Amino acid sequence: MKSDAVDISADARIPRHVGIIMDGNGRWATSRHLPRAAGHRAGVKNIEPIVECMLDRGVRCVTVFAFSTENGGRPVSEVKSLFALFRKQILPLVKKLVVRGARVVFSGERESLPDDVVKLMTEAETLGDGNDKTVNIAFNYGSRAEIVRACKLAAASGEITERSIERGLYTADLPELDMIVRTGGEKRLSNFLLYQAAYGELFFTDTLWPDFSAAEACDMLDEFAKRTRRFGKV
Repeated sequence: MKSDAVDISADARIPRHVGIIMDGNGRWATSRHLPRAAGHRAGVKNIEPIVECMLDRGVRCVTVFAFSTENGGRPVSEVKSLFALFRKQILPLVKKLVVRGARVVFSGERESLPDDVVKLMTEAETLGDGNDKTVNIAFNYGSRAEIVRACKLAAASGEITERSIERGLYTADLPELDMIVRTGGEKRLSNFLLYQAAYGELFFTDTLWPDFSAAEACDMLDEFAKRTRRFGKV
């Protein structure tokens, strides 16, 4: 997370980095009398058009919250279906994003993940080498654990400062987070990019993630452009 970097967007009214909490897949499926797995499949299909909208509007980085550390506590059948969906869809999705000019990286703890899932992540991260935009997939991710990890790395380096902590975050090489979107009606961050969100502009919508459209995403970008960001200085 380049806190001391210059604004890399062509226009300061364009967020450099947008984080998205993709909430509402299960409720979307339940409202249609479908299994929750159907909602997750619909949610994955919606990633590409929303990310495409963001990139086309000049956003340099999009982080999507795909699977939290807390999600591992859901019913075993649902967790298995989520991992099966990842195995099936991640490389096709990444290849589409690469065509859009993005590289894909992952944020989250990998040690406890199945070996084949880690292998897919590693392969996916090689596909967009050289692309100048980034899609960061937060998978098996929890912000509190990330902060603890970063603090341990800072302590090991012998220097505990904001900059040394930021160097230990998963987002160390990504632009500053400017905007967070949460779909599904809830108004909380749910352990997502807590450190990075210090001055991020928050956007909430009742729209469930599979129904969240590029048009609504663009409306939020237009609203972002109208906001005055003071960073506590004025």
